[in-house]
Amino acid sequence: MDTRDERRDHGPRLGGDVEPQGEIPGSKTFGAYLRAVREGRRLSLDAVEEMSQGFPERVTKSHLSRIENGLAYPTFTRLFALSRIYGVPIASMAERFDLALQREMTPLDLRVRTPLEALEDARKLVTSGRHAEALALLSAVLDERRARAVEPGEAETLVDLRLWYVDCLLHLGRYECAKAEAEELLGQPGVAPSRRLMTLEAFVISCYRLGRYTVAIMALEQAFRDLEKSEAPPKTAADLEAIRGNVLTASGRTEEALSAYRRALGLYEAIPHPFEACRIRINIGSALAASGEREEASRALEQALAEAEAAGYDKLRSSALSALAAAAFEAGDQAAAEAYALRSNTVARPREYLSIVFRNCYYLWKIARARRDEAAVRANERTLRAYVGRIEEQMPEVEAFRAFSSGGEA
Repeated sequence: MDTRDERRDHGPRLGGDVEPQGEIPGSKTFGAYLRAVREGRRLSLDAVEEMSQGFPERVTKSHLSRIENGLAYPTFTRLFALSRIYGVPIASMAERFDLALQREMTPLDLRVRTPLEALEDARKLVTSGRHAEALALLSAVLDERRARAVEPGEAETLVDLRLWYVDCLLHLGRYECAKAEAEELLGQPGVAPSRRLMTLEAFVISCYRLGRYTVAIMALEQAFRDLEKSEAPPKTAADLEAIRGNVLTASGRTEEALSAYRRALGLYEAIPHPFEACRIRINIGSALAASGEREEASRALEQALAEAEAAGYDKLRSSALSALAAAAFEAGDQAAAEAYALRSNTVARPREYLSIVFRNCYYLWKIARARRDEAAVRANERTLRAYVGRIEEQMPEVEAFRAFSSGGEA
């Protein structure tokens, strides 16, 4: 018997042979997830133990049973082994583990709810920006519903609950989990066409955020084919065009992205949906700037800024100013770039729009370096180092600063 394995049954650590003092519980939520994955792969505890032999840390059947029953945490090396054995990305498993711990730490009103009541409560939480609480609620309700047969009339509401669950995952930056949930829902028979479109949209966003642009484009093509056969509202087509523009921009296909953004703008203006139209106008301005169309870019961004200021869209206002700062910097106008970035930060910093603050400080840092203003260099570099690990979005400024931090040129 491998006594070393049994001595390390407890605690969320990376290894070590220290004898645990007393019983340390694991995560029942994560354990139940691992059991469901294993059973879905039709693997016995014995089979997993045998398959783990070649990994740095063996997973014994007794230890896996304890993990699945919420009596022990997996070490990272065991989690890595399980991810390979089950064919689940380690990033997805790590996100599941994180979500399980957050759920168990989140205070919940656990009164009995019908699916419709849970859906309404989750909507209220999301509307107030409490996505973590909404996610914990939806997760608890969905787990409870999976444990018993679906009652007549519940199927459609359960799909809606899962869609809101995926939406919360996206808002919280849990893109691997969102992608996996969307894939599972897409494979479920009987999902109504409108909800299938919403699921495809979530899948595309997940792939885009994960940098899997080819898969995102393929899924978008399927979404547009489905759109032609459905009676989806006009906003769905506009949203899909906007997402297509984002994916094409990230893929370096700027001219195609501009066409998609312009189609989206036309659809949003026809609905009308002024907030989304303003947001897309900023994207158009940024894409024009990337194409070297500086005057047209400036006009688009100034128009978006005026719309955002008139309507009180604070985030779009700071975003438009930041885009103007980036465009001015690329045009060689450091004074204008500095003025726009500072104006943007007066809105973005108090509201903690992290990605916008990061981009502004990146250009302020570049300007300070060009001027050899050491105090400003240090101040902006401190902000960049504090924020760089917290940015979920794919941003060229983030990649450039990471390269600089690793010894390259910014």
